[in-house]
Amino acid sequence: MNSSDGFAEALIHMVASDMPMILALIFGGCCSNVFALEVLVTDAPKSGQLITFGQFLFVAVEGLRNQITWGKYGPKLKPTVVPLSNWFFLVTMFFIVSILNNLALGYNISVPLHIIFRSGGLIVNMILGGLILKKRYSWDQIIGVLFVTAGVIWATLDNASAHTENNPGSTTEFVTGILLLLIAMILSAGMGLFQEVTYKKYGKQWREGLFYTHFLAIPFFLLFYKDLSNQVVAYNKSPLMSIPALMDQVPFLGYLGDILPTALVETLQSIQMRKLWAFLLMNMLTQYVCIAGVNRMTSVATSLTLNLVLNLRKFSSLMFSILYFKNDFGFGAKMGSFLVFVGTLIYTRAGLQANSRSPNATGAATAATIPPQQQASIPSKKSN
Repeated sequence: MNSSDGFAEALIHMVASDMPMILALIFGGCCSNVFALEVLVTDAPKSGQLITFGQFLFVAVEGLRNQITWGKYGPKLKPTVVPLSNWFFLVTMFFIVSILNNLALGYNISVPLHIIFRSGGLIVNMILGGLILKKRYSWDQIIGVLFVTAGVIWATLDNASAHTENNPGSTTEFVTGILLLLIAMILSAGMGLFQEVTYKKYGKQWREGLFYTHFLAIPFFLLFYKDLSNQVVAYNKSPLMSIPALMDQVPFLGYLGDILPTALVETLQSIQMRKLWAFLLMNMLTQYVCIAGVNRMTSVATSLTLNLVLNLRKFSSLMFSILYFKNDFGFGAKMGSFLVFVGTLIYTRAGLQANSRSPNATGAATAATIPPQQQASIPSKKSN
């Protein structure tokens, strides 16, 4: 099968069988997740740890049901397939990466730049893969990664220039945010390679991995107890709003008030929530919907289809952030995002060609091939 046939097959997969429902889960869940994050970090820029804690807690509690077995003396955790020492290492790395990404929320990193910058992990993954795992890459893959890297650099420099003009006194903050993202990118690439080696040895235990990388990390949040307490206080001071008023702030949900029965609307009017807690709940729920869509797609689609959809979803989030939230995005940043998008497609196409030539290549994608932090939401901050 040549690469053109592969892309045609990927597009067919996107409209066949139960794919429309899966696409709705991925695009609806992930884009709504970005929206909720945008609201949270705009109103409370320093609440990154609380957002991370909420996400970790939700995934751990939801995943617990798949890891529980009933013994003679009641419920207990199932024996792990992968040694706990491996999970502890991954948990430590995953926690550090998540915290670094969310700490960048308070350093004037815009949503579009955050999305583009994290796409730059391809070159770090390629370098580490070549040095550590002795991987070899085709010229097309290298060209694709160079496109992505050039796009990330261009967008970052353009965003930095605009930021310096608009906020001349906060250049240090912006540079700090970029450094946090850069460190997180390097650690994330290393974690992905370790995860790849682990799954190759013990099998693709993605459910076990998703649970333990979140469950075992929860005690780490004690290190941020004071920050979490301050963030809870800030959330408790957010406006008290009725459910219909909250729905009005979410794209498309506001129209539900016009079609719902009057009695139901009146009932919802009597239910009030703090705005930030409501959007944190929305963030956790939509993250789960997004992950569910990705994991469901792995069972019915090829890896090419999965990568194509995830990149289209990332591009949709980027456009949504720019247009809906009116994030400042100059010509250089737009051209940079275009290079990232084109480079990703070139890399994906080259990957398909490499797989078609490999006798051991398999068409099915697995959730294990996608690090949890990429399955989940994209932390971000709106530019001021």
